[in-house]
Amino acid sequence: MVLSPLCRPGVNVVRALFLDPEIHEAHGSETATAGVVAALRALVGPDVEDPPLAELVGELSVKSERFRRLWARHDVKPKAGSGTSTFQHPQVGPLELSYEKLAVTGTEGQLLVVYHAVPGSPAEQALALLSGLAGDVGGAGDSGNSGGTEQSGRSSRSGSGAAGREPSPNGWLRS
Repeated sequence: MVLSPLCRPGVNVVRALFLDPEIHEAHGSETATAGVVAALRALVGPDVEDPPLAELVGELSVKSERFRRLWARHDVKPKAGSGTSTFQHPQVGPLELSYEKLAVTGTEGQLLVVYHAVPGSPAEQALALLSGLAGDVGGAGDSGNSGGTEQSGRSSRSGSGAAGREPSPNGWLRS
């Protein structure tokens, strides 16, 4: 985990947001969950009969009243190409990061998401601290890095100037 429990291999963001109590507590506001469901509908477009999507929607509809209600509204709203996201990190607290989404040419719906902190902000200082911690945990040491850039961890949502892939429609569905 670099920025959030959501940012680790094998985590289905939609499932975790609605079914994992810890993640729901940190990120599951009514606005956030409504936005995720509307963005999921936008990503899948006309492919609502996709088996992994049907399985995910079925599971969430049975286990989460909030998801069931939001899915039934049929809201469709793609996530903006840029904006800010706040991650609640267990070691450094809230991280407010700006992001830009860039389409990856030649792929089906893949996006490159670049997160960065405003220079001089508390988030920039927290990312520098996390960079040092990630270097210590990784066993590779600091190698002369001043701590201003991300050195290890999952590339998706991994810090100042780092980039990751936004899930394709099916990427939202895999666990």
